[in-house]
Amino acid sequence: MRKTLPPIHLACSDDGLRPALNCVRVLDGIATATNAHLVAQMNLREYSSLPEEAIKKMSGMLIHKDLWKELMEATLIEVNDQDNSIYYENGGVKATVSVDTDLKFPDVDSLVKEIANQLFDKRSMVAFNPRWIMIAAKLFPSESLICRFYQDKSMMVLFPSGQAKGYVGIMETLISEEESTLDFSLS
Repeated sequence: MRKTLPPIHLACSDDGLRPALNCVRVLDGIATATNAHLVAQMNLREYSSLPEEAIKKMSGMLIHKDLWKELMEATLIEVNDQDNSIYYENGGVKATVSVDTDLKFPDVDSLVKEIANQLFDKRSMVAFNPRWIMIAAKLFPSESLICRFYQDKSMMVLFPSGQAKGYVGIMETLISEEESTLDFSLS
């Protein structure tokens, strides 16, 4: 069974100067989270167990990542779009929380639209097991990892800097043409 909500809050920021980045935006059934370096979008009709009515009422809401985390495990969620509040029950906790609707969320939609309109080249697709990235992150406790792709080669390399004395090579996983299709509309 699917969780009440997917863990998209993991893509949110901790930036106190940009409070909208601490939130998951829900618009027309699509949940979006960003930390300004990473954008995640998910269709809640596919990745949550919320009823359609609740998803529709969430449209336009910016839900703080901490509240989203609580809602993920909730046994009951009721959305009131009249006063922009969410009532939930999670274990012994029962709460009604007001959510933001007036913060300015970054315009990730323009970026996604620009990328979606690019010509598609099958050679631009690489599939890999996401656990391999987590292993690389554990091996190199660095603020960032550099990822280098080699044209017409079946390995990408992750390393912490140009002066690195180590790397992780990740071999691609074979995928079918059907698996490599992405519909940016998420519908």
